[in-house]
Amino acid sequence: MGADKIEITGVILAVTAILVAFIFISQNSIPAFKYANENWIKIEVSKSLGPETANFIWNYRPLDLITQAFVLFGAAAGCLAILREERKEEKAND
Repeated sequence: MGADKIEITGVILAVTAILVAFIFISQNSIPAFKYANENWIKIEVSKSLGPETANFIWNYRPLDLITQAFVLFGAAAGCLAILREERKEEKAND
């Protein structure tokens, strides 16, 4: 079987994207790995922030669980779609 034009194009685009990302990373520094600046501005936090946050999280827990269920279902459906076999209809020669 010969290679499909779409597959060849996809491989070329993927290799190009990886090369561009590698060149960009090698040419630029990543400031996320540096220490934080000592001159940052502190903000005032109320003492009720912790209990209010915990109250919000536990009161909206069903919403969180439903969202997690949809994400897991979507991941499982995606994996099944990737791993499925393609069925070709064979025409019987009568």
